[in-house]
Formats: sequence, C-alpha cells, structure tokens
Amino acid sequence: MSDEQIPSEPFQDEVNAQIVNISQGGAGHVDAQTVSIRQGGAQSIASASADITQGGAFLVDADQATVNQSGAAIVVAEEATIDHGAAGLVVASTVNAKDSRIGLLLAGSVEGRPDIGVDARVAAIIGASALLTLFILRRLFRS
Repeated sequence: MSDEQIPSEPFQDEVNAQIVNISQGGAGHVDAQTVSIRQGGAQSIASASADITQGGAFLVDADQATVNQSGAAIVVAEEATIDHGAAGLVVASTVNAKDSRIGLLLAGSVEGRPDIGVDARVAAIIGASALLTLFILRRLFRS
C-alpha cells in the first residue's frame, strides 16, 4: 500500500493505500488506514480513520468516523462524530453529534443532542408491534 491522492477529475473505482486524500473527486471503494475526503465522495470506505468534510459516502466502516457538514447513508464505527451533517443509519459504541440528523441510531453512548428519527428503544417498540400485528393477523386469517 502507498499514499494516494485522488485529483478532482477522475473517478477511481477502487483505491487501496495507507493514506487516501480525495479532494473534489470520487471513488468507488476505498480501503486505507486513513481516509480524508474534502468536497468529494466515495461509495464505500473501510478504514481505521475516515474524515469526510463537505462530501458524502454511502457506507463508512471505520474505527473512528467523522462526518462534518456531510452526509452518509450508513456509518459503522467504534467512535462516530457527526457535526452539522446527516446519516441514515449510525451503529457505533460512542456517537458525538452536534446539529445533526440521524435516521436510525444504535449506539452505546451518545454525546450531544442529535435529531434522531428512530433510536434503539423506538426500533424495539416498532419491531415488537410488527410481530404482535403479524401474530394477530395470522390468527384471524388462519382458515
């Protein structure tokens, strides 16, 4: 693995390196120790440390993930920071969020006050309600 700088024009399908910096460009899959994206994006990131500023990613799988003024569909991390950003699903041991929107949050601890669509408790209630509804419907229409 080597260091890789993704310039503004090309889209790289797959990038494997120790350090990847993407500025005003994009990549399909990025596998690196450290990933930094500024005004760019990636479809998926596998990294020890991922930092996205004014960009986006579909899937971020990192030990430490930072989404700053950016968006990510799915963030899976040991420690996730969402600052003035948005994420569809965040699964992390620790989440630090400031002025951010998270659709579904599954976290051990949360610092800050993110705007959460569904947290673990609400997801459990929805799941239990759906199971109960299916059980009742099955009993009603058994014949």
